[in-house]
Amino acid sequence: MDDSIITVNVGGRRFQIGKDVLSRFPESTLGRLKSSTKREVFFQRPTSVFKSVLGYHQTGHLHLPASVCLGAVQEELEYWGFTVDDVEPCCRRALTGFHRQENDVYEFEKETALVSTEAKRQTMSAFSWGRHRLWRVMDQPFSSTIAKIYFVMSCIVIVAATLLTVLGTVPDFKGTLENVHWKEYFGKDFFDKNYDKIRLADKGSDPLVIKEITQRHNKTAGEILGNFSLPTNVHVKNDNMELVSYICTAFFTLELMLRLFCCPNLFRFFRSLLNIIDVLAVVSALVKVVVEQVSAVEKFQRSYLDILEGMLVLRVLRLFHLTKHITGARVLVYAFRSSFREVGFMALLVVITSIVFGTVEYYVDSERMQSIPEACWWAVITMTTVGYGDVTPSNAFAKCVGVICACMGILVLAITMPLFVNNFITFYSIAKETSDQAKTKISNSEPRIAFSTVQPVVFHPRQKETSHEDVPNKN
Repeated sequence: MDDSIITVNVGGRRFQIGKDVLSRFPESTLGRLKSSTKREVFFQRPTSVFKSVLGYHQTGHLHLPASVCLGAVQEELEYWGFTVDDVEPCCRRALTGFHRQENDVYEFEKETALVSTEAKRQTMSAFSWGRHRLWRVMDQPFSSTIAKIYFVMSCIVIVAATLLTVLGTVPDFKGTLENVHWKEYFGKDFFDKNYDKIRLADKGSDPLVIKEITQRHNKTAGEILGNFSLPTNVHVKNDNMELVSYICTAFFTLELMLRLFCCPNLFRFFRSLLNIIDVLAVVSALVKVVVEQVSAVEKFQRSYLDILEGMLVLRVLRLFHLTKHITGARVLVYAFRSSFREVGFMALLVVITSIVFGTVEYYVDSERMQSIPEACWWAVITMTTVGYGDVTPSNAFAKCVGVICACMGILVLAITMPLFVNNFITFYSIAKETSDQAKTKISNSEPRIAFSTVQPVVFHPRQKETSHEDVPNKN
């Protein structure tokens, strides 16, 4: 056989290749065979990608087989000494997309991985073991039966506290002002001195009480009251609801103290937004209770403390702790985070188009649109197909602009939303597969043969021509 031709045996299939072809890429695995003195070299590799590699040596264009997994393609390219940059653009896009997806999957698995390592009791003191168990009960609601019971109780208290804050603004759930409340509001001395006036000014007083006071003073109610009147901005909470509110505050305070006590890492604890919300809600509740006990006026009048009370509603966000145990919720959160560019691009398009259409609508229908910001509000409502109907075009040309605005909004949402949906579907399928594999591993304790662990046959380089060639190094 001519010395200028070498036989390359790949997985049992022989390829006769000229050394001038191999010399075109001297740094590749095949290119280093040019200096080999053997006539036949054996490689225990699949032939599917090797054909593309050989074609690259022959034609200078590297195309990838569509029927081979991109992960296997990447592995084979690295073995034969090539990179993604050597692939033609028509095939490079698929391989680049595969790399991007693999990186997203890695970040997703790293971000959403649950810490399930059980501590060894013999390596911990009884005190540390107790803290560890208490932390698992409070932080991992599905780790034990006690943890599940605690989580249900915590959810009930959170929902109850939220309902108290919401229903407390409904007039039907407010308490009725009585003498004991006025006494606490005005103080004992003022209340005793103006007791009859307070009862006369109170609209809820019994007519018999009013008659008894006027007869005793031998004056009319107006003459007794004079310029005296009760404040109108005074309200009182329902006694039962206030009692439940105190119980919820005590529960949240005790819970926060226990969490801080058994937390393994306080720095990581305060890095969590949900934990910061917990602390702010508890502190605001305690401040409100203390101030109300010090100053009774703050208890009956609306003031800046109502803002602190409104912060208690934020505690309902703590239910999002459950998301790290629900596959769909975890995937949704991470898909939104990973699609931040797509979502930002969608928001940018909405802002730009709303400003453009709002400005045009303002100038073509200035009678109905009072200002450009109002017209931009109309454009956003029209583009998102909400259509409140509070602002509507008044002439034919303005209505035509509204039609175009609505169509543009549909196009903007239709173009950008699939980007987010595709990420969600990808991450959800991966998370579901990982979860199913974990369940299978737990339920199936029988040993199975892992075919992927079978090692390839490696021949000693001193064997005959059909052995695996020790490819010359680059140096």
